[in-house]
Amino acid sequence: MVTQFRRIGASLVAWVAVWAFWLIVTRDFHPLFSLAVVVTTSLVVAYAAAAYVNHLVLIPRLNGTGRRWSYAISLAMTMAVLTAAALAVIRVTYAEWWGPDPDPNGVFKHYAIDLFGMAVHVLLAAGVVAVVRRLRRAHSSSKSSSTAVPRR
Repeated sequence: MVTQFRRIGASLVAWVAVWAFWLIVTRDFHPLFSLAVVVTTSLVVAYAAAAYVNHLVLIPRLNGTGRRWSYAISLAMTMAVLTAAALAVIRVTYAEWWGPDPDPNGVFKHYAIDLFGMAVHVLLAAGVVAVVRRLRRAHSSSKSSSTAVPRR
């Protein structure tokens, strides 16, 4: 139980680091710092939610059981819906705090950019999970071999 809380804590710290990175990198692209905070928070929460759904729900229920097409479609739909939700928060906040987007195609451009960002973050999260699992396995196997009684 303690190990699970440590994993969750480490995961949340990693997502906060991702949030801080993107806030620092993109803050000058927004007319107000508060808008940068809303945009970054909306997107990183959506990215993290998609990564958690992927690893805690979709992989065990669909990919782990060999239903790869169901997994791929479910992951794509999850990413599309969460990206749309984040973009809705961003667009409404921008419209209220700064005014409407002068670009008539802005919503489509930003959706495409944010969906690409979603895919990259979910893929990177999957890579981090894979590396951590391998390191854990290697650590547990070296621990068990070092405590084994030597044979004569």
